[in-house]
Amino acid sequence: MKKLIPIGVDKIFALVGISKNSGKTSVLNAILQDFPQYRWAVLSTGIDGEELDALFKTPKPQVSLAAGSLFVCDEESLKGGGSGIRLLGRFEDVGRILYIACAERDIKVRITGPASVRSQRKIIRILQKEGAEKVLVDGALDRKSIALDEGIDALILCIGASFGALPSIKEEIRRLVIMRDIPLFEGSYYLRRRFAGSDELLKCLKGRWFQTGIKSVLGDEDGLQELFAQGVESLYLPTALTDAVFENYQSQLRHLKSLIIRHPQNLQLSLSNLNKLMKITRVRSLIPFKIKAFAINSTAIGAAQPAADEYRSEIRKSFPELEFIDIMEV
Repeated sequence: MKKLIPIGVDKIFALVGISKNSGKTSVLNAILQDFPQYRWAVLSTGIDGEELDALFKTPKPQVSLAAGSLFVCDEESLKGGGSGIRLLGRFEDVGRILYIACAERDIKVRITGPASVRSQRKIIRILQKEGAEKVLVDGALDRKSIALDEGIDALILCIGASFGALPSIKEEIRRLVIMRDIPLFEGSYYLRRRFAGSDELLKCLKGRWFQTGIKSVLGDEDGLQELFAQGVESLYLPTALTDAVFENYQSQLRHLKSLIIRHPQNLQLSLSNLNKLMKITRVRSLIPFKIKAFAINSTAIGAAQPAADEYRSEIRKSFPELEFIDIMEV
């Protein structure tokens, strides 16, 4: 673990999985255990550390915190922690009250966090002001998640067997590695800030950038047809590019000098279409896909259970250039 996860200078980490039950909580606990020299704070973009899986009712690991650790929880977790929890403050979220707390002794808890990225950023700043040296966010691989926010220093990608059959898992890893390696857009500071603040497509004509009035490439065929008819040189895309849209406009995209995206997760494409896109135009991203470690989990919930040795061996053999953590490996 210590060799494969670069904790060092990074301060804010996010755990993300390619599917539900990918083993994020187990990896979170392993990180906290292996790096006890830091004062950690943990929160979740949902609810994590519950005793049973909400769908399959199978046992799940709780979050194990050392004394002095900070965390975000709800009222139910506060009641369950008893004297082992010291309340530091409260945070009003949409329709509920959250609490910022400190573990007075080694405890097992359920964690949660605010619903919006803006509030998640705010509560991370509060945790840091309370003395957190490192912050772990149990997040989601979603375009609207703080896990993909530019303020996150490092992503740890959890690959669980619950995703599906091994060929599908390997295909997803290949897809994510391609997105991880998309180069950053290197335009001026002004242009990067303009892109970051835009919620609509921007077009480049004769070296100048203009608004388009288009906020989504889904369901606006007339707008897109008119846009491409103008002979645009480059596009900034802050929204999702799906397989259906790509296949409809592949020939037009081929004529772009560059396609600039907010984050690689904007590319909601199959591996095949992603490879095609990378060949027909130059793709750049405002925010890098900061995957710095891969963790694998052979446990499958609600699916056929693969043999652990075969599972990890096949993945490692297929990606010899990558290092994979398996916290259950002896």
